[in-house]
Amino acid sequence: MNNLAIIAITRGGSDLARRIQKKYPDGADVYLPEKFLRPGEDAHSLSDDLSADVKKILGKYKSIACIMAAGIAVRMIAPLVRDKLKDPAVVVLDEEGRFVISLLSGHIGGANALAEALARITGGQAVITTASDVRGTPAVDTLAQKLGCAIEDYGDAKRVTAALVNGGKAAAWSYNDAMSRRLGDISGLRLYGSLDEVFNAKHGPALIISPFILPEGLKARLAPVAVLRPKVLVVGIGCNRGTTAREIGNLAARVFREHGLSPLSVRNLATISDKKDEAGITEFARETGVKVEYILKRQLLKADTPSGPSEKVFSNMGVYGVCEPAALISAGADTLLAPKRKSKNATVAVAQARLA
Repeated sequence: MNNLAIIAITRGGSDLARRIQKKYPDGADVYLPEKFLRPGEDAHSLSDDLSADVKKILGKYKSIACIMAAGIAVRMIAPLVRDKLKDPAVVVLDEEGRFVISLLSGHIGGANALAEALARITGGQAVITTASDVRGTPAVDTLAQKLGCAIEDYGDAKRVTAALVNGGKAAAWSYNDAMSRRLGDISGLRLYGSLDEVFNAKHGPALIISPFILPEGLKARLAPVAVLRPKVLVVGIGCNRGTTAREIGNLAARVFREHGLSPLSVRNLATISDKKDEAGITEFARETGVKVEYILKRQLLKADTPSGPSEKVFSNMGVYGVCEPAALISAGADTLLAPKRKSKNATVAVAQARLA
């Protein structure tokens, strides 16, 4: 199944759907009325109940292109809209492809970008109505996507975006020089070299990019402040056979609290390749929504174990350490942000990945 579904309800719309399907680079699934299907073509049949079909389709795809009148599309999707964090991107096209309208989830869902991509295929005009795009000012949610960051509080992000759209300025700071350079040319942002400078700035609104928990009182002083969490932390995990996801999660949470790290900045977990079938690690990864990188023994043997080699671990696993070297290797780092901590059955360490 592809990420994009194209729904057409007329003969002309069906032709446009086929044209987009052929040219859309990431692949698309097409849904057409049965009477317009061609023998053997790569398309799905719509039933007589279009609303029911659309309900099923919206639950399966990240993006939907509706080739039909905007009013029809609105009436069909309106009962299904939940919130901007969960809704798929929905765009509407006329059957000639002259106008491609970003209808739902323009920033986070990617409907604005989808409208522009489809307009390039049809030769039409992308119609985008979000204020930040019209004015050429940055929307915090769009910026977060471009930078590969999670948003800590969408309410705060919305308020900072509103300030920028209405002609205001925002102080900005990033923990990383490479990330700071990417902020330098963005309209409405004034870049500062430290958190102390941001704290003393007179702007009011602020944009902070950091995997570290902010000092007490900073958000209250600068409100609103949008905090973006870059995906740069790698959590190395070692554990005994049968260790529960709950024990691993509790230990990881303790390590993050002790070192002032945000769980939203976790990029991935890392452990020894022998743990590919370890249910607790698999479940913890699923709960946190990140992947696990499995490191080969020969790699772990060559890597540093900052807390010192463990003969007990070697006797059991054939390596002198798991969580620390796994975190370092996966992150491509030389040092740990958080050295190994232990619970009864698990160990956790954290490293920070480099940014270009």
